[in-house]
Amino acid sequence: MPRIFKFGGILLKNAEGLRKMASLVSEFQCEPLVVVVSAIGKTTNALEELQRIAAAKDEQRLQQHYFALKHQHMELIQSLELSNESQLMEQVEKEFRNLWDALNQEYEDPYLAYDQIVSFGERFSTRIVSAVLKEAAVPVHFIDATQVIFTDNRHTQAAINWPMTEKTIQARVVPVLENHQTVVIQGFVGACEHGNSTTLGREGSDFTAAILAYVLEADEVCIWKDVPGLMNSDPKLFSDAVKLPHVSYNEAIELAFYGASVIHPRTIQPLKKKGILLKVCSFFDPASEPTRINSDESDDNTIPKIIVKKNQTLLSISSRDLSFMAEEKLMKVFQVLSQNRLHINLMQNSAVSFSVIFDTQEHKRDQVIEELKEHFVLKYNTGLELITIRHYNDAVLEKLSRGKNIFLTQKTRSTIQLLLSTE
Repeated sequence: MPRIFKFGGILLKNAEGLRKMASLVSEFQCEPLVVVVSAIGKTTNALEELQRIAAAKDEQRLQQHYFALKHQHMELIQSLELSNESQLMEQVEKEFRNLWDALNQEYEDPYLAYDQIVSFGERFSTRIVSAVLKEAAVPVHFIDATQVIFTDNRHTQAAINWPMTEKTIQARVVPVLENHQTVVIQGFVGACEHGNSTTLGREGSDFTAAILAYVLEADEVCIWKDVPGLMNSDPKLFSDAVKLPHVSYNEAIELAFYGASVIHPRTIQPLKKKGILLKVCSFFDPASEPTRINSDESDDNTIPKIIVKKNQTLLSISSRDLSFMAEEKLMKVFQVLSQNRLHINLMQNSAVSFSVIFDTQEHKRDQVIEELKEHFVLKYNTGLELITIRHYNDAVLEKLSRGKNIFLTQKTRSTIQLLLSTE
């Protein structure tokens, strides 16, 4: 049974990181191995900006940003000093020409536009990774994810068409592994029945790794990160953050649901169904013990786990006639939120008011307000911070809320969420 490696783009942003990735892969090339790759560095952010500029039809800025991104990738290729540099340059140059065509196409659906444009990041990165692995004498076979990962047409948040995906992975990936070649494939990307590219949600490369592991019945999935493993809190925010040696599938699902950035929310379920071990490994210290995620729940409540989501919006909705916020009114609210792809991080209901908290995305927030204001009275606050604590205790609660204005609290036996003012 194969092993699945997933490398995040921040690890592959320079020649040093790419060579280290090749060294890690080389150690396992005698085993069946699939390498899932994210877009390099901040490429996805740059492509999102390109999509916004293209939609605004600002030709000058579009050219500036496009050529800046192209230059970054070409400069990275040159820094690698590969023997097959000219061939790689030609491949990536072709992908950038295709990107330019996509940027200048007319789209009626902005979500369709997003997927056709932003999915290029993984096309660039897999070309580069494949070339680096070949240089390291790894027998590589590139497989285009749009030929094996099939989805519905809900662009930016596509759902997997499992029967078709299973069939194509068995037909196109298994023979390559049986031929003792290492598969390189894009994360994050799939295709719908119309042939258009789709994406699986930000950080969706983890989910791609889980899909492949599920179908191939892999021994394990290794997600390589720039941290020692899965941490109980963000070490950039908390100096006392500690590594979690082990958590269960269920705990990992909860942490991902509440916004832990190390694991994509949909990653765990396919692995849980087949009991596949997930390891969160340190890219910079590969000999260290990874965090292991499996079915054992015995360690879940031993260490409080803290998740912080900054830049939150609190939107409070009440009916204009002061009637109850009952099912028919909530149906309208959820319909508008769903149509605008606005994910709710927390919600709270009272007799005459309904509140939702979400990541502040101004264009989505403004569109939601525009569509709801005809039917409801709306109030909102921005610049808030949502803190979720799994397996909380009084000391942790007091420390995190000290001196802050609490807008909203929600509490269960194992989880508490606090919406705080950062001022």
